[in-house]
Amino acid sequence: MDKFYGPLRGARALVVVVLLAVAAAGGFAQAAGPAPLSGTIASVNGSVLTLTLADKSVKDVVLQEKTLILERDVAAVGDIRAGDAMGVAARRSGAELIATSINIFSPEMWDVVRKGQWQMTSGETMTNAMVSDYAQGMSGHTLTMKYENGTATITVPDGIPVHRLLSVKPAALAVGLQIVVRGTAGADGALKAASISFEGPARG
Repeated sequence: MDKFYGPLRGARALVVVVLLAVAAAGGFAQAAGPAPLSGTIASVNGSVLTLTLADKSVKDVVLQEKTLILERDVAAVGDIRAGDAMGVAARRSGAELIATSINIFSPEMWDVVRKGQWQMTSGETMTNAMVSDYAQGMSGHTLTMKYENGTATITVPDGIPVHRLLSVKPAALAVGLQIVVRGTAGADGALKAASISFEGPARG
């Protein structure tokens, strides 16, 4: 739960942190707040999902108009393009930043994430920014990322995990799907979802 977001904006402040539970190795910021809830969709009744949790208990999840639903798909370094909005977790080696994981954000996600660069409690550096340049060299790739207060140059070794986060419609939430939900509990005990995420189908 260590690689996601800091302060976000407005009522959607809890949205993107949910992905940490799905993407523990992904590049995100960290955030405080209620722990995400994970489970398998047992039924769908309009805007209400019933989840079966790991302990076999059930929980109702209510979709709201602004619930962000994200599919996390495996991508490749070669999929990165100038202009992409990304979250890159990196370790420092001297003055050099070396990426350990990359997440390519959907436009909807980019609207709410914390932007810039900061050190996480893990010791790694998080950069949420736009790609301004991408180059391939003999020993890997180099990303140049621009944010409001500066520019970061990050070395991207071959083989690190890269994922693309796609915003999808509620129709993607089918019975049997394993999801992670972030939200707030209502008076009736149901969880009002700020965000829902799930892993996309494996490649190949």
